[in-house]
Amino acid sequence: MLSRGDAVVYKCRGLYKVEDIGKLDFSFADRKKNYYTLQSMDDSKDRAYVPTDDETNIRKPVSRQEAMELIDRMPEIDVLRVKNEKFREQEYKQCIADYCPENWVKVLKTLYTRTKSRGSITSMDKKYQMLLEHALYSEFAFVLGIPASEVIKFIADHMGEKTS
Repeated sequence: MLSRGDAVVYKCRGLYKVEDIGKLDFSFADRKKNYYTLQSMDDSKDRAYVPTDDETNIRKPVSRQEAMELIDRMPEIDVLRVKNEKFREQEYKQCIADYCPENWVKVLKTLYTRTKSRGSITSMDKKYQMLLEHALYSEFAFVLGIPASEVIKFIADHMGEKTS
């Protein structure tokens, strides 16, 4: 059970704060259920409502240690092997469906590799790249205590320290 003020990762949409817990007075809401009212930490206009009895779409952010371990493992994380181009988006969706940061890295590495080999990025790849970078960087920024705009540099600097 979450509490008011807790930080959570909601789907692949980034970091949210539990703003309220209780019944909702909306036509779409089941009046017998309690909901978490989630407020995006990045966008004041972005709210989400999640039933308290179904936490499958939300999770606590990784710890600082887990983030550092994931950054350390990034070079070994493999790319997706998409066998049929018609199913590329489906494979992306399947890989990110559990909202696991390691799978987000796997899809991002796939997108970066694909863009580099093609020399351009498709609109679908761009959509997933933007979605996953936002989700991953906002979570890492939160647990590392740095602005999201510095996450790429942080990762690069950390990788540089490991190879030197």
